[in-house]
Amino acid sequence: MKKALIAVFSISLTAGTLYLTYSQVKDYFIKKLVKSWVEEAKKQKKELSEEQVKQLKEELDKLYLWEIKLLANYSEKAISRATEKELAPMIEKLKEKKILERADLKAVDVILFGT
Repeated sequence: MKKALIAVFSISLTAGTLYLTYSQVKDYFIKKLVKSWVEEAKKQKKELSEEQVKQLKEELDKLYLWEIKLLANYSEKAISRATEKELAPMIEKLKEKKILERADLKAVDVILFGT
């Protein structure tokens, strides 16, 4: 009986630790991504209000970590003015995974897509 309790406790502790780590890494990527968008908006002489920043963070929180990473990679290339040839496959992946449908990123459309 003791061994079973120890095993269950160990599994619960491991799962909790893994979830906490996942959550913290996801929050880090969200903050980093939003910060890069705010900086780019300032360069383009546009402002993202506190409400828009909060809304962006909430929308990004709906996505999985790997989707946020994909969006961050695309965003980095879009901000650095990569060629259409480099961006096209990434846009296709974003559409394929329906990331833009699940997260409302209208506040940064100009930064990401130039629209």
